[in-house]
This record gives sequence, C-alpha cells and structure tokens, in this order.
Amino acid sequence: MRLFLALSLFLIGSLSLLAETDATEMELTERDSTEQSNNNRVFEDIEDEYFLAKIFFNSEQKRYYKKLDDAGKRLFLDAFWVANDPNPATELNEFVEIIKGRVDYCNLYYGYFKKGWKTDMGRILIRHGIPYEIIKGRSDILAKHGDKEYQIWKYRINKDLTYIFLDMQTSGDFRLLYSENDEKEASYPDWLEYLGNDFDPNILY
Repeated sequence: MRLFLALSLFLIGSLSLLAETDATEMELTERDSTEQSNNNRVFEDIEDEYFLAKIFFNSEQKRYYKKLDDAGKRLFLDAFWVANDPNPATELNEFVEIIKGRVDYCNLYYGYFKKGWKTDMGRILIRHGIPYEIIKGRSDILAKHGDKEYQIWKYRINKDLTYIFLDMQTSGDFRLLYSENDEKEASYPDWLEYLGNDFDPNILY
C-alpha cells in the first residue's frame, strides 16, 4: 500500500489534461457513469496500456517504468490512473473514461493502416481533446513533398498550443510536422519547406 501511495504521489502532476477538458466532455462522462463498469484501465494488454500512458509521462517516469518487473509495471500504471482521478470519492475514474472516449474517437477518425490512437493526431487528441480550431489546407505543389493536405490544430485553454500535421504519403496518416509551446513534441527543422512558399505562418496565431 505504501509503494502504491508513493507511486501515486510520483505521478501526480504528470499532466494538465483534465484542466484542459471542456465542461461538455466532463458532463458526458458523468452522465454515462451509471452505465460504466468500475475499470481503472483502458487496455488489458500491458504494452498497449503503457503505449497510451506514456503519452503523458515525462522522461523521468519513462526511465523509472523501464526498470520495473512486470508486476511493478502494472502497479505503476494502476497508480498513474488513480493519481489522475479528478474525483476519488466516486467509484468511476472519470479520467479513465475520458481517455477511453478519446481512444474510440481516434480509432474512428484517424485509423488507417494502424489504430487511430497510435497515430500522431491520435496522440495529440488523447492528451488535449478536440482542438479549439482546425484549419485545413494544401501545401504548395513546389513544396518538399509536393501538393499534400495539411491540418493546423489550435488549442487555447491553459496556454496556446499549435500543431501542423501533413499527409506526407497521401495515405490519410497525417504526421506531426510542427508544434508550438509543447515541450513533449518536436518540430521538423525545415517544416516550412514541407508547406511551400505560399504558406502564410500568420495563420498559426
């Protein structure tokens, strides 16, 4: 029990997702709570569970997890979900239910040759929810990969976050090209070359 508590304290503050969750999403979770089972995991498979949870982990938490045996890893993941439960007084872990809903949404809209929640778009949506604004466009025909579809996602809740995704292979699997104000995500150094001379960076703001 002491170890579980220590892990929970170690994991508290690992994300700001619930602070960014809009009221509608929280209300839908609460409304459906009577129909949900008390399940503090999203996946039964530990590899999938870690792949999902590490979206929120910092580098120290990832290093710690890799040193654990299988039993320790399961305990660590359970502690992660418990530590981020916004209302421990209830049987339902609302955080888990919100993430389940986002996983389902990603699989529905972003799944092509792999599960939608494992794509770049899926990763960002699972962390932050539905974007505040989405701008769609096409890159210049003379851009690095030619004429390709792109999407700009903007979040304006706790801080301004902006992402650009590009369908580089024309497969529907949009890759993260650029991120702003997100220390967990990297940008291509030459990201503007993928969009071409006609792209106006001012639309990012």
